[in-house]
Amino acid sequence: MLGRYLCLAVAVFVALLYAVSAQTPTPRTFQRSLPTPTPEEDCAARNSSCDECIKNVKCYYCYQDNSCRLYPAAKILPRDCALSKARWGISCAINFEALIIAMSVVGGIILISFSCCIYCCCCRTSSKKYDKEDAKIERAREERRLKHAERRAERDARNQEIRMKYGLVKEDNPYHRFDGN
Repeated sequence: MLGRYLCLAVAVFVALLYAVSAQTPTPRTFQRSLPTPTPEEDCAARNSSCDECIKNVKCYYCYQDNSCRLYPAAKILPRDCALSKARWGISCAINFEALIIAMSVVGGIILISFSCCIYCCCCRTSSKKYDKEDAKIERAREERRLKHAERRAERDARNQEIRMKYGLVKEDNPYHRFDGN
């Protein structure tokens, strides 16, 4: 049951990660008279609102000065805006700090879950506990077999005594030599 939930969580995480990181190019009509704007110009043109700004995954919105800026991919984190004031990716309601913390927690949970699964599947199957239990069961079985053989021998001896007492002794060899007299 835990495996199903783990697989579902991994699938949701991968889908969320794909949705956040996917760059969907917007279809543009090519006009020869207008030059293609640079990414900086494209982000600067989206200064009207946070929602408009984060539609382009190359841009992030800074509430410090209410501006849309080009995301510094080479530096990983934006340096010119406080992380608590920066918005990027999913929603304008989630600040960059919360997004980083949430992704770290989800990544940590997945890593711990994966490690636990590997431990349970690999390490616990060759447990010495089961070997000890198997040896204990085998010893008990051997003891029962020996007791059974001992009781059978006692029973046969008692039956032999009774046969001798009443003259019903079985001969060891039921065949005897026939003398031709």
